[in-house]
Amino acid sequence: MNWLSYAKDHRVHFLLGFLFFLLMEGILFLFHASLVMQIFLFFLLFLMVIFIILYDYFRCREFYLDFEKKLKALEEKYLLLEMITRPSFFEGKLFYDSLQEITKAMNDEIESHIRLNEEFKQYINTWVHEIKLPIATMKLIVHNNKGEFSRKLQTQIKRIDNDVEQVLYYIRSEVPEKDYRIQKYPLKPMIDLVIRENKDSLILEHFSIENKVSTIEVLTDKKWFLFILEQIISNAIKYAKDTKRSILFYTQVLEKDMVKLIIEDHGIGIQKGDLPRIFEKSFTGKNGHNLQYSTGMGLYLCKKMCMELGHSLEAESEYGSYTKISIVMKKV
Repeated sequence: MNWLSYAKDHRVHFLLGFLFFLLMEGILFLFHASLVMQIFLFFLLFLMVIFIILYDYFRCREFYLDFEKKLKALEEKYLLLEMITRPSFFEGKLFYDSLQEITKAMNDEIESHIRLNEEFKQYINTWVHEIKLPIATMKLIVHNNKGEFSRKLQTQIKRIDNDVEQVLYYIRSEVPEKDYRIQKYPLKPMIDLVIRENKDSLILEHFSIENKVSTIEVLTDKKWFLFILEQIISNAIKYAKDTKRSILFYTQVLEKDMVKLIIEDHGIGIQKGDLPRIFEKSFTGKNGHNLQYSTGMGLYLCKKMCMELGHSLEAESEYGSYTKISIVMKKV
């Protein structure tokens, strides 16, 4: 707030004051007041008006300058009310009280939505755990009835299980600090475990798997890391070509005790324009538009989980040739 803006806002007051002076001079002139008396009264009233204007300006200016300064400095603008004091002038009090009421109403609305959101998350979390029981039962039934049909059915059950896991990990990723624990794990056995878990789908889709990962130990959370690998393998199967179908796991040791795990497949690849966006939430790209069951959530969750675990996730691809997904982790 500066003097110019204050003057513009009070221009009507200044105009009325000027008209009052003219009226007073007219009255004094009609009553034949002496010139000295006219000048004295004019000067006295002028000083009183100037004093009132300056007093009002400076008390308002102090509040609004403090308000603007703290508003610009705060990243969380909604905390502004906690940083300012209630002013003494009427307009400021009205503004402050109105802001307080608005903030309270907003906080109540947010609290209501948070409560509903938490209830919904709790319901979904319960549903996911309930649905896992019949899925596990179906897996057991299919496992006890070997055959080509059983393998195809097992693949579809695995897809259902993978989608259910996505829902569960999406909920967990909202409050990740409650769900993971960073520890030392050997890398190769974790990859072998994920390959075994997906062997029916890999065999049915005629994939060849090669695990060239050496005996390296990394710092990660096993449960989350297995889910990340599961999503990457699922994508490799989903976007496979009719010809060469293979997945290769290998590592590159980097500086500063870091290691890069590379998962390379020879599927349809990712188009150049889509590559920068594949980790965005719900982004399916041109490849995903051709698949009805593509949600665009798998790589988004992988990226989010890698960030929480202190890993980095990268992608390299040549459309029609290959895709490389790299996870950079700290090795022990």
